[in-house]
Amino acid sequence: MQLPAGISPTMLVAAVGGFVAVIAIVFAARALLGGKRDEVIERLERATSGGMDMAGGDAVREKPRTFAALAGFLKPFARLVKPSEGEELSRIQQKLIHGGFRNENAIEILLGVKLLLPLVVIIILWQIDSHRETPLELPPAIAIAFIFIALAFFLPNMWLGSKITQRKQFIEEALPDSMDLLVTCVEAGLSLDAAMARVSQELELVAPILAQEMKQTLLEIQAGVRRSDAFHRLSHRTGVEDLRTLSAMIIQTEMFGTSVSRALRVHGEGMRTKRMQRAEERAAMASVKMTVPLIMCILPSLFAVVIGPAVAMISKKMGQ
Repeated sequence: MQLPAGISPTMLVAAVGGFVAVIAIVFAARALLGGKRDEVIERLERATSGGMDMAGGDAVREKPRTFAALAGFLKPFARLVKPSEGEELSRIQQKLIHGGFRNENAIEILLGVKLLLPLVVIIILWQIDSHRETPLELPPAIAIAFIFIALAFFLPNMWLGSKITQRKQFIEEALPDSMDLLVTCVEAGLSLDAAMARVSQELELVAPILAQEMKQTLLEIQAGVRRSDAFHRLSHRTGVEDLRTLSAMIIQTEMFGTSVSRALRVHGEGMRTKRMQRAEERAAMASVKMTVPLIMCILPSLFAVVIGPAVAMISKKMGQ
């Protein structure tokens, strides 16, 4: 029986059921895996972080009016899936910072899109099923609705993960060259802050992401943040392991009074070696990745060319 709008009641029940099932699974997993954090550990982290604000409130906000309008529209949807635990909320916020989304309304936009996309998928499924001559039965309709709604719900997480990986890769590829430029500027007589300003200016076209992060660190140092804390914040903003070791190295050079240029040179050589090792690893994995297309595409055609005539002759002889 069709609804007045031409929508199949079977697909309607299946879509709503799949949406509710996905939300229930997400909340159940959050209740099982989430837990209250130890207050002593939180105090220790606040004490050792040097007063760092990991919420990204100090970051540059692009297009605030657009983000504010979009966040105002998606805020009612975001409240339905917003985590109640502060640890999980800070984890999502940290991922957004690593992905380069540091607007104060970024978390509302992400959570609102996560809930709005399944609703859009439900509408699309209704339209597709209403234009079919024979609507889907209930069991396959529920399975199809559940799969597409689950994909729509977790699609923003997968997209954010790809953005984080891409951003880290851009920073890691530009770091060795930026270290060479820093060493050259420091050995020429510039201070570390002036060298960073010069390098960030030179890297604007080649590596804009790293240049922006270096400028942000310089602005924090000029605002009165200690250099060690500024580099610590840089490593936490980007999530790049090489920047974390760089911040630790700079902190040690300030503590022990060693040569900054020599430490930067050694660190740059180490990063260049790591980049070469990553390239060699990817090159070694190429042969392994070629195994699947070789077995699925090349070998069947090769067998058909080599064994096909013999099989045809044998079948012809057997037919006689």
